Amino acid sequence: MVTTSGFSHAPVTRFVILLSISTSILSSILDLKHYLPIRPTPHLWPYVQFSRILTFQTAYTSSTELLFSTALLYQFRVLERLWGSRKYASFLFVCFWLNVLILPTLVTVLKLGSLGIYNYLPSGLTAVVYACLSAWADEVPQLYRYKIITAASPGPGGRGGRDAVANDEGEDSGASSSHLGAAAGGRARQLSGIVLSDKSTTYLIAAQVALSQFPYQLLPAAVGWTIGTAWMGELLPGGLGRWRVPNWVVGETSNSKERGQFEGLRRRLEEEGSSADGMRNVSDSVGAAAATTSQGNSRRRFGGQILGYFTGS
Repeated sequence: MVTTSGFSHAPVTRFVILLSISTSILSSILDLKHYLPIRPTPHLWPYVQFSRILTFQTAYTSSTELLFSTALLYQFRVLERLWGSRKYASFLFVCFWLNVLILPTLVTVLKLGSLGIYNYLPSGLTAVVYACLSAWADEVPQLYRYKIITAASPGPGGRGGRDAVANDEGEDSGASSSHLGAAAGGRARQLSGIVLSDKSTTYLIAAQVALSQFPYQLLPAAVGWTIGTAWMGELLPGGLGRWRVPNWVVGETSNSKERGQFEGLRRRLEEEGSSADGMRNVSDSVGAAAATTSQGNSRRRFGGQILGYFTGS
């Protein structure tokens, strides 16, 4: 199957990842990381540094969080290919500004409710990443499942049961195949383990991001997941789920708009189809060359037989 790799048809994802990496590295080089997190006391009061509310999502202070969040954003580029760049950019824009309003307010409330114990909001795009994770979990289906065997329970499926089945097979060589299949199925059912899917590794990486700087990253993760779920269910106030950024933000013009919102998907399908056609043409050419060679060999063998008939060789 021909697939599209890299940042093809995902310019918004590429921009967000490069921006997050560059701002994080720049803040580390210029020693500005201490200006990114938010502590309601003293940053918001009494220092009145409200500019932190606008900048705390622009960069990460930890390289581990930056690595895993970048890997997740790269994984979520499939959302941009499904929705289109304009819709995906609108989704990220809405999530970013809702986090600007909600997260500092919640941290301030928790600080007052905990009598100053909870007084920290880490920086980074954790809330936006978890909003994308919520949409990705809803939009992208599972492809396959697998089971990690942890232990085999004793009994008919244990070692004694296998020995008994082996003895029965030695004593009665005429046992039916259906009976053996049922015994094998019973042994398989006795194996206990953990059932996972192809999406489990993504959830594991997301858990690593949420558990970093424990417990402070749990709040952005929970808020981001809630915003993403509300956006998918069109539960955001003011019709924010239906709002879209202007066309020029994602490089669309009036001419491209007239061609339809599925232009990018059509180009992608054409590229994949041309690649598949090229592979088929190569295989057809190889098959035709092989057939021609075999025909030539058969003709040469027939001609050699006639020549041998007259020459006596």
